[in-house]
Amino acid sequence: MSEMLERERRIWWASPYTLVILMIMTLLTAGCSTRIADMTVITTRIVALDRVDLDKLPTKRRVAGESTRWTILIIPLGFPTIKEAVDDALDKGGGDLMTDAVVTSEGWTAILFGLTRLKVEGDVVKTRN
Repeated sequence: MSEMLERERRIWWASPYTLVILMIMTLLTAGCSTRIADMTVITTRIVALDRVDLDKLPTKRRVAGESTRWTILIIPLGFPTIKEAVDDALDKGGGDLMTDAVVTSEGWTAILFGLTRLKVEGDVVKTRN
């Protein structure tokens, strides 16, 4: 009877198998963020800058746009693009040009699925009326 009580008193995570499984799950669950570029001006639209003073135009500060794709069983379901991220930011900011933009790549994985994202954040300027 005392042997049964002793077994019940053991902590469940003290088993070597449990520790190995936890270590493997920790290694398979990962994420990171990397700064890819700093850009003075970026756009995906046709803009004539020869007669434009950017300081006098309406600007929305720190607008972020994203392009996201999922991964299932390490198979990517497409790839995020900077064009989609910039278009998303320009649509959110109601402009056609970004200044002081920062492009970052973010991603994470959790054993069976994951996410890859390109993010563009900057000031959106409206050059057209």
